[in-house]
Parts: sequence; C-alpha cells; structure tokens
Amino acid sequence: MSNRGNLYVGVSGRVVCLRKSDGKELWRTKLPKHSGITTILVEQDIVFAATSGIVFALNSRTGDIQWQNNLKASGRVCILGHEAQAGVAAAIQAAQAAAASGAAAAAAAAAAATVVVTTST
Repeated sequence: MSNRGNLYVGVSGRVVCLRKSDGKELWRTKLPKHSGITTILVEQDIVFAATSGIVFALNSRTGDIQWQNNLKASGRVCILGHEAQAGVAAAIQAAQAAAASGAAAAAAAAAAATVVVTTST
C-alpha cells in the first residue's frame, strides 16, 4: 500500500489513516500519554506525530509505533518540517520580530500569512 493515496489525520492523541479515494479508515493508532492537538508530518514511509511534548514515528502502512522521543518541552509541540511548511515558520518569526519592534503594520501583514497551531492544556 502506497501512502500517496492516503490521508493522515491527527485527532486528539490518535493518528488515523484514511484512503483518499473513498474515505475508508485503514488504521487508527492511539498515542500513549496524549492530550490536546496532534500534529503530523509524512515523509516517505514514516508518519511523524507530536502531542503532549512527545514525538512519535509510525509506520505509514500499519500505524505501528516505531519509536518515540519524550522531548524536554513545556507540553506543546508542533511539527513544522516539510518544505511546504517552511513559509509558515518564516511568517511566524517575521510576525514575532515585527511585534517586538513595535511595527504594528508589519506585524499585521506578517500575521495575515501565518498559520498558528494552538493546544489546550
């Protein structure tokens, strides 16, 4: 099974694999010790998922957890690692820098291009 025809969704500490053509659920994996939003990134045959300060690597075909890393973080982790997401990180940094310098117009323009992921604690 190729992951090109699949959609991977992070839902409250779970990763769900759906077939794009008909929406059929192919697998569902519950991540241990989760809370809040689950962000994901797919590269080749690995689905990376992050929730509650923990990053997981899952097999894209089976959903089996290959490894996990308990980051020393405040409990909020968002994966931004794909080329298509690089602009999002740059926009966030630009908005933060503009806001810090007091440039309200520049901050508003940068924020308009920004996607922000938040979690509840």
